[in-house]
Amino acid sequence: MIVESRYQGRSAVVSGLRETRALFATNQLRDPAFLRAEVTRPLPLREALGALHQVVISDYKYHPRDRVAFRAWLAAQDRQFLASLRIKSEAARQKIADLEAELSALDQRRADRLRPFYRARAQYFDWVFTHQYELNYLLDPVVTVHPDEVSFEAFSKDESSYARLGVRHDSFGKVDAFACGTTNIDYSAGLARAFDRMRSYRATRFEVDAAGLTVNTDAVEGHREKKIDLPDSWVKGFLQVQATMTLGLKRVRLEAVDLYNLCRFLKRHRAKVSPRAMRFELTPGRPTRVVFEPWDVAFTLSPGSAYDGPEAVTVRTWGRDRLLTLGRLIAQIEHVDLYLAGDGLPTVYVAQLGGMTFTLALSGWTDNDWTTSGTRFDLLSRRLPTDAESLTLVHQSLSETRRDTDAALALRTGLGVEKVRSTLSYLCQTGRVMFDLGAGVYRLRELFATPFTPREAVQTARGVGGALDPVEKAGQKIFASGGVLLTARRPVADGFKLSGSVKGTDGARVRPVLHIGIDGRVIDASCSCAAFTKHGLTKGPCEHMLALRLAHIARLEEEDTGG
Repeated sequence: MIVESRYQGRSAVVSGLRETRALFATNQLRDPAFLRAEVTRPLPLREALGALHQVVISDYKYHPRDRVAFRAWLAAQDRQFLASLRIKSEAARQKIADLEAELSALDQRRADRLRPFYRARAQYFDWVFTHQYELNYLLDPVVTVHPDEVSFEAFSKDESSYARLGVRHDSFGKVDAFACGTTNIDYSAGLARAFDRMRSYRATRFEVDAAGLTVNTDAVEGHREKKIDLPDSWVKGFLQVQATMTLGLKRVRLEAVDLYNLCRFLKRHRAKVSPRAMRFELTPGRPTRVVFEPWDVAFTLSPGSAYDGPEAVTVRTWGRDRLLTLGRLIAQIEHVDLYLAGDGLPTVYVAQLGGMTFTLALSGWTDNDWTTSGTRFDLLSRRLPTDAESLTLVHQSLSETRRDTDAALALRTGLGVEKVRSTLSYLCQTGRVMFDLGAGVYRLRELFATPFTPREAVQTARGVGGALDPVEKAGQKIFASGGVLLTARRPVADGFKLSGSVKGTDGARVRPVLHIGIDGRVIDASCSCAAFTKHGLTKGPCEHMLALRLAHIARLEEEDTGG
């Protein structure tokens, strides 16, 4: 997928004696979206935008060292050693040693003479990496202006971290003008460094505008175009993030001092042996304990971290170094809501900065990224069959308000709540809608410039690319063939606990168990099949869970319609 961007000017931070202007140049190929406002608290904004750029460029995956030079040196040493075995005369040995010493001195003199050249070449490569790499490979952050906030979204270079910064309009001193919409902004490493010059003693203007900082001296230099061959995995990553946020996650409240203690320990300790997990021990009514493996060093969090769940739970997470991204926000944080999905499953940190919300979503572990690891958390979203009419109706309704809850959309559209939830999951799948975990609402966010059409809606209902995921297809086949027996459907305080007997595609019967929240989110799931025994939920649900969930949704739809 080729994504094109065209910027009239360049994003920049212009600092004067009394005022700083933060100018973001927007993509002219998208519908106009802009915001002009005065910033009363520039420091949290500076740190949050810096953390966002840190996520964009971060790459925590393992990369083997380039050992080409070492292997060449080792081969030369081997040749010298073999040659020395054939030399019998001591005089010849001494002459060879003298010549090698002279050659080493000549090599050193040559290196001294070429040092300015090597320094200039390194500077040139740094410039090429900073400019050309960003131009060809890094997609600029997605910016959406909503009626109540402006948000910035981005993925990390290794596609294992997702970040979203939401700045509410009421956190600005004054909003002069804004137009809702989604676009990209010109956001470079130089701009990220320039943000560090923002100070609280200077008035700050915040402008998301098409012009940015226009270069008048050279009309060609003022325009900047990017064409990036965007992999499908990038879109899938957004889908998996949104799907994870709509699950029934366990919430823990962290104070700024808790985050400080965790980051401080991570900076001072590097594990050389496994296991390297960060273990969360949740006990009802008691503060949460965080244990760092393999040292088994435990931290008891603040009293506000007391878990309000019904039973004790232990959750282990990996890829903990990515948490250091939040380190520069500690001084600005009011509190952090941590959402846990389960062992080896994604975690979401939602930091409140006083009028701003910074969301950091981390995949189960660094190599198990959001896009290419085979995760299918989207299959746990509402998957009730939908049609083009329902998709268009919900999309149009959300376009009017640009933010709403699923219950409010169901009331306005006349569709059942489960129908609306399923429709929203499909709209999230194609990048039309996103779920704001911090506010608990769905927001209109058009990821791409192509307009929404009924034809696309039909293709969406059939699955991206016209083909269903094999596990989803198997689950639907089991449900359609009557292979699901809903043995228990017990109402509980927070939803339903389901048990079933499901006849798989291989003819064997297994017993899936689901805990579904009142709002339709999957709180917990298990199955007696071999796939769940081996992977748990780290690769997503099995077809038996999906079939049991379809049976439950069908029952809810009957109750919504009075059937």
